[in-house]
Amino acid sequence: MADSDLSRFRNVNFAGTVSVGANSGTITVDGVELPCGIYNATIANCVIGDNVRIANIGSTISNYHIGSDVLIEDTASLAADTDSSYGNGVELDVVNEAGGRGTILFNDLSSQTAYLQALLRHDEQLTKNLSSLIKAKIAKTKTAHGIIESHVRITHSGSIHNVNVMQFASIHGALFLENGTVLSCKEHPTEIGEGVHAKSFVLAEGARVDGGAMLDKVYVGQGTKIGKQYSAENSLFFANCEGFHGEAVSLFAGPYTVTHHKSTLLIAGLFSFYNAGSGSNQSNHMYKLGPVHQGIFERGCKTGSFSYVLLESRIGAFSVVIGKHFTNMNTPNLPFSYIHEEGGESKIIPGMNLFSVGTVRDGEKWPKRDNRKAANKRDLIIFDVFSPYTVEKMRRGRNELLALSESVPKEKSFVNYGGLQLNRLLLRKGAKYYTMAIHRYLNDKVCSRLSDALGHSKSWKDAAAQLRSKKILRQPKNWTDLSGLLSANERVASLLDCIRKGDIVSYDQITQELERIHSSYRDDEWEYVCEAFAEEYKAEPSAMTKTQALSAIEEWKNAAVSLHSMILEDSKREFGDFAKIGFGLDQLQEDAQRDFDAVRGTIETNSVVQKLTSEGKAIEQRFSEFKKLVEGSVE
Repeated sequence: MADSDLSRFRNVNFAGTVSVGANSGTITVDGVELPCGIYNATIANCVIGDNVRIANIGSTISNYHIGSDVLIEDTASLAADTDSSYGNGVELDVVNEAGGRGTILFNDLSSQTAYLQALLRHDEQLTKNLSSLIKAKIAKTKTAHGIIESHVRITHSGSIHNVNVMQFASIHGALFLENGTVLSCKEHPTEIGEGVHAKSFVLAEGARVDGGAMLDKVYVGQGTKIGKQYSAENSLFFANCEGFHGEAVSLFAGPYTVTHHKSTLLIAGLFSFYNAGSGSNQSNHMYKLGPVHQGIFERGCKTGSFSYVLLESRIGAFSVVIGKHFTNMNTPNLPFSYIHEEGGESKIIPGMNLFSVGTVRDGEKWPKRDNRKAANKRDLIIFDVFSPYTVEKMRRGRNELLALSESVPKEKSFVNYGGLQLNRLLLRKGAKYYTMAIHRYLNDKVCSRLSDALGHSKSWKDAAAQLRSKKILRQPKNWTDLSGLLSANERVASLLDCIRKGDIVSYDQITQELERIHSSYRDDEWEYVCEAFAEEYKAEPSAMTKTQALSAIEEWKNAAVSLHSMILEDSKREFGDFAKIGFGLDQLQEDAQRDFDAVRGTIETNSVVQKLTSEGKAIEQRFSEFKKLVEGSVE
């Protein structure tokens, strides 16, 4: 205490070994500049840095190393045991409430490494080695004391027991915190607010938990917001999730899982890029063997208000579920579908969500709403709506629908598909929608690469050479989604094999390999495009003639215009007569229209419709520019 002003210690009791740094500075508290020092507190076995203010501690601050420029005031207690793991090493029962998918909670957890833990339990050697690497990582960070890093603010809070708090974090009005770690950084401070009750948790950088949220065995990812009395147990929330009002149990919430409403339960399931309507509910308990059932909602799904899904179910990517469904659904090869209930029967319309304006908006908003500011973004995310993952599913779905249309008798009105009723007349229509989307995607990728090549060289031979596949992948059509990271199956298989054999000797090596998979996405996507294009058109992109290239851009334009027109019409429905029902109450009809225009705008002024209209013009412009490039090239 050689550099400490002893006059700034008032009504303080010291116990054990205590070290205190310089305290001549000041700290701003609720807009008031107050002197550093220790006031009305008992301090036991602590190391305290420079310019720290500790005041009005209900019982003790014990066994903590406290950094510089820290404020701890009006807090019941702050205590750490010598053998605490601060939330690290706790096992969560995710996806399946009855257990069996145990996932270890720790500071460096990512959506990908959680997926490898939870979804691959059948591989005993992999699970054993992966767990060992994670436990070794945890062991390196273990200390015999708690840590409060520099620039932390802890005020007006209750008991805090065995909680590490990293730099620039803020805890204000928390009710009870036990066995956890609050990761934080200067670029994106983490916040815990009023009334929070949390046990066995890790909060990542930039997370915000407030509004009386209750957490028990929970990971909260970077940029994620939890509040407004939200309750969660045995659950994972990864990057940019939002959980308000409702409840989560054994939830694996991949990036951008959003639930905002009361009476909404997300239970025993895998989700990502998901939006829950109010009152959404799933059932995982048949009152026989316990809550053993689980659900898979592939990326981009939505559930409507008061929807109900019976688990086990697997819903295809970017599908919408409306109504209550008492059948087990299995539709991975029918993405972009509309699943609804009619007369107590569960029905599906394949591909209908391809021309929903909501799907377009989702694809655009997710990258823009990436709230992560930390330098190290743990969750690796591919945002593409149309990708090898979804397009290959559409190709499989199209082929299944066409095969059914050939085999189903004409006198039969409906066919059962994955537990759902599918109108026989929609088989070919659904296949048509999928084909349109497939061809738009493939021709878009081929023509884009060819345009880039012709922009550098007018030689057709040189440009065509740029379309060759590197042939690195043996099976470029098989893809998976590791909770946000789209990857060719064989790259993941290679990583798993290295873990299984013991070739990977640290957890950090796993994250490096996952980053390599992430960085290889565009090259691997091109390999998929070449393979799928060759199967669809019986020719490699690199073997195209100029005539075939012009045909490709023509087909792209036709598919793009058709889908775009349907999306534009879908957006215009929001300005139909039904949308004006609640406007201009008890007014003349023209006043009702003016009220609607003042609140909602018009088709001409709406930003989404304007953007879609301009995109329609851009399709024609791109077609003309590509045509000039091809016609201007030399053999």
